Amino acid sequence: MVKNLKLFWAFFSNSLTRDMEFKANFIGMLFVDSVYYGSHFLFFSVIFNYVDSLLEFTKDDVTLFLIITFMMDTVYMLFIAENLGKLNRMIVKGDLDFVLMKPVNSQFFSSFRYVNSYAVVSIFLLTGLLGYASHTMGKVIPLENIVFFGYSFILGVCIFYSVDFIIASLAFWFRDFSMSGWFSHEIMKFSMRPDTIYSGFLRKTLFTIIPMALVSSVPARIFIYGPEARYLLLQTIVAICFLCAVRIIWVRGLARYESASS
Repeated sequence: MVKNLKLFWAFFSNSLTRDMEFKANFIGMLFVDSVYYGSHFLFFSVIFNYVDSLLEFTKDDVTLFLIITFMMDTVYMLFIAENLGKLNRMIVKGDLDFVLMKPVNSQFFSSFRYVNSYAVVSIFLLTGLLGYASHTMGKVIPLENIVFFGYSFILGVCIFYSVDFIIASLAFWFRDFSMSGWFSHEIMKFSMRPDTIYSGFLRKTLFTIIPMALVSSVPARIFIYGPEARYLLLQTIVAICFLCAVRIIWVRGLARYESASS
């Protein structure tokens, strides 16, 4: 663990140095994020022109949900997104050979080699916005909610990572799965809506098989309404199961991998 933390710090330092060489791009990415966030706020503001609430989620609750969703997406962009976006090309072109030759866990290296350092700024801004929004809405968030929210948020990131990693790893079996980014993006859209809009079989699916409702909705529920044992237990079990599945799929995928020298 200590070795991996030191290695990640080296990754972060290297990525930050690289990003600072292109400051216009750094600022441009922040601008793109702002437009992205604004479009989602606009989408839900239109919806609330016609309804008062989405079951438990009032307009204020959805605002907090969106901020938490953006925080989840930003953390994911910071640590993981760019790496899994490159995985298909590495497998197809044989570039994964260079990773496998290094004296480090190949899954760790493939997941965290590149860091989108601009996202650090977005995380601080969104965290401040979450506190400001809670205060202006008159919501008193107990310390207990914040502590369990942090735990649930980490589990959400793990589930987010697991689903995306499994999809990206399909390239081991399909030889070239360049549509993985699009496929993953479409699935992740389910996590950007409050879970109350889903019902029936779809709702059960999004809490288990494709657990997108556990990514942002559960952390938001805990932050707003307080911890619920059933949601935390389910989120913990699903996160553990999916992380184990990721490891199994990676090991089996490497066994099928055809390197550049094959």
